Amino acid sequence: MQYRAPEVISVADVCLGGLRGRSALVIGPEEQRYFYVKLLRRAGMKCVYQEDTPFHVSSLLPSIQLLISIPPSSHPVPWVTAASIAKGCNGRRTPLLIFDLARCPSVEDLAGLLPAVCLYTPDDLNNVLDKIAVKAS
Repeated sequence: MQYRAPEVISVADVCLGGLRGRSALVIGPEEQRYFYVKLLRRAGMKCVYQEDTPFHVSSLLPSIQLLISIPPSSHPVPWVTAASIAKGCNGRRTPLLIFDLARCPSVEDLAGLLPAVCLYTPDDLNNVLDKIAVKAS
């Protein structure tokens, strides 16, 4: 399933109780990040960090509430490791919402078991977006 940016941002908005004043990190190629970043800024996010690769994830996690992973089709598996998420969440007291927007999982599943982390895998997102589509029709 190809994710549409407005739907994903809408789900993030609901999950976090609003996006205004919060911060996000969007990881992936610039052309894939563009619409997500545009919508996040329009939603009033305080700061939207952008990275081509997940190398700096752990250093940016303390500053964000939302992580969107959109790896290139040739991404290594896993693209974002649970270890890098755990390192960045050390001492975290606020929830971290992670959306994995790859065709197959790009964020290591174990990351979703960390305290204060809510990981939406591709299957999870498909289920949520399918339910939204059914309610809309």
